[in-house]
Amino acid sequence: MQTIVKRLLPSQDIKKSLSTLLDEHQLAAAAIISAVGSVSEYALRVSDGSSVISGFENREIVSLSGILTKDGIHAHVSLSGLNGSVIGGHLMEGCLVHTTLEIVLLSLDTELTRIYDPITGYKELVVK
Repeated sequence: MQTIVKRLLPSQDIKKSLSTLLDEHQLAAAAIISAVGSVSEYALRVSDGSSVISGFENREIVSLSGILTKDGIHAHVSLSGLNGSVIGGHLMEGCLVHTTLEIVLLSLDTELTRIYDPITGYKELVVK
């Protein structure tokens, strides 16, 4: 196993950057083990599976977790506003770093892929 530590810069798209990190480090799969930073814009798919909430405001990332594979990224993020209120959901493209995002990934030795599941309508994790 290998750890990857990276600082994302202002205006970088978090989801796109995670995909780039997989490619740059030639990782088949990885888990997000730590993420500290903030966003200036966000786009989150919520629990109904189709609605997306978005906004243009600075928010702290209070959690970011997920599994990254070459077939897709499944990550959830929680964001805290100025008054401490928290919103969260499925990380979508459009979550842009505000000041910084310090992220730690752990490469996984287990062979993982994602295959479309007609029951859920999403590409779901398959452990080989």
